[in-house]
Amino acid sequence: MCRIAGIIDRNQSVETLAHRVKGMCNSMQHGGPDDGGVYTDLEAHVCLGNRRLAILDLSSGGHQPMESKDGNLAITYNGEIYNFKEIRAELIAQGFLFRTQTDTEVVLYAYQHWGEKSFEKLDGIFAFSIFDKHKQCVYLVRDFNGIKPLYYHLENGQLTFASEVKAFQYANITQEDENWKIYYLAFGHIPEPYTTLKNVHSFAKGSYLRYDLRTAKCEITSYFEFESSSSITDENYAIKRIREELSKSIQHQLISDANIGVLFSGGLDSSIITVLANQYSQDNLSCISANFDEIDFSEHKQRTGLLNKINATKIEQLITYRDFVQNFDTVIQNMDQPTNDGINTWFVCKAAKENGIKSVLSGLGADELFGGYPSFDRIHKIQNLNWLSKSSLKSMRYFKNIKLKRLYYLSLDSPIGEYLCLRGVYSPDVIAELLDIDMKSVIECLENIPINAHIKNTSNETRASWFEFNMYMQNQLLKDTDFMSMSHGVEVRVPFLDRNFVSLVLSISNEIKFSYEQKKKLLVEAYKDDLPVETWNRSKMGFTFPFQEWMRKNRDISDPDRYTNKRAKGLMQTFGDNNLHWSSAFALYRIFHAS
Repeated sequence: MCRIAGIIDRNQSVETLAHRVKGMCNSMQHGGPDDGGVYTDLEAHVCLGNRRLAILDLSSGGHQPMESKDGNLAITYNGEIYNFKEIRAELIAQGFLFRTQTDTEVVLYAYQHWGEKSFEKLDGIFAFSIFDKHKQCVYLVRDFNGIKPLYYHLENGQLTFASEVKAFQYANITQEDENWKIYYLAFGHIPEPYTTLKNVHSFAKGSYLRYDLRTAKCEITSYFEFESSSSITDENYAIKRIREELSKSIQHQLISDANIGVLFSGGLDSSIITVLANQYSQDNLSCISANFDEIDFSEHKQRTGLLNKINATKIEQLITYRDFVQNFDTVIQNMDQPTNDGINTWFVCKAAKENGIKSVLSGLGADELFGGYPSFDRIHKIQNLNWLSKSSLKSMRYFKNIKLKRLYYLSLDSPIGEYLCLRGVYSPDVIAELLDIDMKSVIECLENIPINAHIKNTSNETRASWFEFNMYMQNQLLKDTDFMSMSHGVEVRVPFLDRNFVSLVLSISNEIKFSYEQKKKLLVEAYKDDLPVETWNRSKMGFTFPFQEWMRKNRDISDPDRYTNKRAKGLMQTFGDNNLHWSSAFALYRIFHAS
């Protein structure tokens, strides 16, 4: 697991390229504290950089960027390939000889043997670049779920890429995207493909870019896309297959030459991961959990029943208001992109790092796949508003209630409006007031966000799942989890997002996958006998910190007098009265005091 960067530019000297790439990599050293390197090709003006977090083959043999034995290929790689041993065996049978035990070398020779077809053989989390000297091309490749980040800038024949947006400043790419604040105030994050920088885009998941060094032109190709089939209609068979595939996923993702643990909140998803990881782990499993003085937010009691059933090292980290205040500025600095989420991940990964753990398993993805969020119920309610005219929906802006004002989004000429009605932060009129721009500009900006048009014609449950999986999880949870964990040099693995497991869940019919009576019914039925009853027979709490109370107590955030914008001042007064959610207040702080 690493951080990567690179520049390809014939108009700059190799020395300049190397200097800039080294600066980019050094800015991301937190994500690769174990080693670093820069590769340059004098003739092609290609420069690749790497900061390494050693997880597999901890020796110097895993140094990157890595070259093939014949010198025709070079790779800088960030990720974990869970089926690398199987691919390695195939390549050995074809006569390939390996010098290391790394998955990096497997990716390199898989490409040498199968070419572009090799990308779809990789099962894991990854983002990498390969320079092919013989074909005179450079590739950028990102995993099928977009779990590992990859950003790129292509202008005037120059290709620049990195694992973090912040790194681009060391390549002299600093111009702000004029719309990023609109995106952030609407979504609570910046949706792909956009970033805070103009023409710096998030690379599409399940895709590869081929840059031709002879012509300085590139082509982007999709190599993998999940399909929904609804072919499994028998509940007992679905449960059997869920248990089989999730067990395989856990076994694959426990592969590590460094200490590994589980982020264990006490909820259903993390409890399932903990039970299975404990079953298949060869070493004593470490369970990392957060505790609070605020008793309503501590899930210590819920965790105790399961922890008493397994043999695991319990790491219970008490996180207080004082910890929040002391670390707040650092947390903000570690956010690669503005977001209203991820602070909780920062703290638990800090605890993992302090206990010598480099890699952890997370329950992320289960809610999106199995219908664990309130949006799966709310989407039915907002569909009942279809009879309202556009003018009626637009009049919702005059409500004082923030949630009711979001109904305005249903008048947008894009499915993005439905998502923002479900999960948006501020309505277009409020955003316009906060940024001192006209409301029409806000609406046009949001309506132009690319989104699959076919989603309009799907069932409510399918649409909710698509929104949560491809919008909320993709744009917020995965990004936030990555840069908050890697700020501590900790890798997060996500077993529920294993390629085979996701494909399986998407093949299960909605009739047995979603239930109004019980959230994530199939998961509960699959594992209820393995878990204490109090784990699955309770309402969803989520991995939540006491941020509402903590941010109201912190006057640097909550004092209305700190905000010169009239609308922001009024909203912060509402927050002080406890009538505004902390995430909405945090967005104001991020825009007016931390951007």
